[in-house]
Amino acid sequence: MLGIPIIDHPDEVEWFLPPSKSHMIRWIALSSQCSTVTRLIFRGLPGRDIISMADCVEEMGVSIERGAEQWKIRKGEGALNPPRTNLDCGNSATAAKILSFLVACLDFPVVIDGDSSLRRRDFTQLTKSLEDLGCKVSSDRLPLEITGPITGGRTRIDESLSSQTLSGIILASAGLQKQIEVSLYGDAVSRWYRDLTIEICNDCGWSGTLEEEMILSNWEVKTPKKVEIPPEISLFPLSVLFDLLHGTRSLDQDLTSIRSPVLEAISDALSSEKDEVDLRDSSDIIAPCAVIMALGTGGEILGAPHARGKESDRILSTVRLLSSFGMEANETDTGLKIPGGQLPRSPKRVFDCELDHRLAMTAGVLATKVGADLSGYEICDVTHPGFFEMIIANYPRN
Repeated sequence: MLGIPIIDHPDEVEWFLPPSKSHMIRWIALSSQCSTVTRLIFRGLPGRDIISMADCVEEMGVSIERGAEQWKIRKGEGALNPPRTNLDCGNSATAAKILSFLVACLDFPVVIDGDSSLRRRDFTQLTKSLEDLGCKVSSDRLPLEITGPITGGRTRIDESLSSQTLSGIILASAGLQKQIEVSLYGDAVSRWYRDLTIEICNDCGWSGTLEEEMILSNWEVKTPKKVEIPPEISLFPLSVLFDLLHGTRSLDQDLTSIRSPVLEAISDALSSEKDEVDLRDSSDIIAPCAVIMALGTGGEILGAPHARGKESDRILSTVRLLSSFGMEANETDTGLKIPGGQLPRSPKRVFDCELDHRLAMTAGVLATKVGADLSGYEICDVTHPGFFEMIIANYPRN
């Protein structure tokens, strides 16, 4: 348990954003399929989700030289090797789904596993696609054994559930032995992450485009020699919340070159002229966004039913978060309705972070204003190592 005291000198907090896990995990996947060395350049410490992805590809023969602000990645000889143990993806659903398709292109069984939070998540859409394409899959939840290779065929993907299944198929398609067909349907969510996958693959030699009916076949991955990883923009709302609570300006990082729906969503959340915030493409930020709106003029979060399938049911867990800190939000089918003009109070009992890093970090920021005891706060390291050291210098661990 971690007891967070009220910060006496919030103006001394210097906020920084770690490297983007969305970018870095995708580049690790592609670099693992490239015959030349790829250098990933970044600032800060990679989170445990990134480390999990790197550990897994190393288990299959990929070499990663891990420096302080640079990783050098080199594929082994030939195809990826059979791992000597299960591939442990930790807390990362992104890593688990991309790795599932990478190993599905090979002709040996591999077990994909993760922590207790990841084991609770539903992988039905992914396993259905793998079976459509000729693989044997042992379960719809982790741990699951995948026996490839993909032998061709056709699969349908519901884009209203997640973008990760499509991203996994495209990122692994360089290893296909047979051509496959992919049909897309549903109102797509998390489109920014899907489009990021396509953009990065195009930069590495893939000539495909997004279509409702896609044909995927083998291609040669040619990564750039050097890739600069941007900061994790999905954590920006936490710095906004911190500054809103304390009247500070804590983040000194240039974000002007970053394209992300997160920036637009937070602008809407802060606006007194907007009463709706659409998180269709950025549902990861629902917890800090809801608190920002509660402190401001309130409103409604829309477009986020897929937030229920994250590390926690983030619609319900955000309601619980606000309630614990003396604030109110009401769930809807697609998000939340949030009254404005609210102020946080210290929770009467220990707040359970539910193995959800975004919930834990939002609770941590609120606690810097009113104090709180948090359980399961360590999960923050999956995205932002040193998060609590950053906001509370020399914080006490109980």
